[in-house]
Amino acid sequence: MNLNFAIKNISGEQLENIKFKCLNCGFWLNQGSSGFYEETSKSINIWELLKSRFLGIRNLNNKNNRFIDSFSRSGGIIKAAFSNKKCIGILMAGKYYLFPRLKSYTIFPPDSESIFLGCLYVLPEYRNLGAGKKLLMSLEKDLILSRVNSIESIGKRVNDDMDIEEYANSPIIPIKFLIKNGFYIKKNDELFPLFRLDLSALSLVKGFLKDRFALKNLALERAVKSPATIRKN
Repeated sequence: MNLNFAIKNISGEQLENIKFKCLNCGFWLNQGSSGFYEETSKSINIWELLKSRFLGIRNLNNKNNRFIDSFSRSGGIIKAAFSNKKCIGILMAGKYYLFPRLKSYTIFPPDSESIFLGCLYVLPEYRNLGAGKKLLMSLEKDLILSRVNSIESIGKRVNDDMDIEEYANSPIIPIKFLIKNGFYIKKNDELFPLFRLDLSALSLVKGFLKDRFALKNLALERAVKSPATIRKN
């Protein structure tokens, strides 16, 4: 199986042409069941709350189920992983108000300065091969360049009311994947805790490693060109 996955930024319209599994999924993009006054008491920004509610209502009235296209046109990030030109995975991220269903969770609201990672779905036959990690790393790289300091996401815990198949195919990202890739719990919850990845610290570590490799390569290059090395040969 090809492990050289190509990661590309795509639009909602391009995803429609791919006809991937996630196309008609409205899990995060529907309004949810919470009431407006309940949402107001939780929200820290009324303008973002209104934008979220508007998107949720618009998606509910979307007769063509073009949720993803609406998400993309509103500033959402969509990344796709390809293997031999076949789309095998999708990542969706953006400002938290682009995911109206978030208001239904007890951890709401996330940090308004962070980017919320809503979905990271890989086809079952391509899981545990690195496609999900490459999708996440591509998002991290873009956000670091854009000076975004953090990513937040909801993780899911296994419980007695959720069978293994439902757990594996839920749009919510498994806790194990988030922890393995550097996320930590910001707000705990019995079933759906809020996780956070600090990109500022991550970028410092990556920069440090990059500098170390550069110095090591420079030392090797100088050793090769050294007159002492030439005389010994």
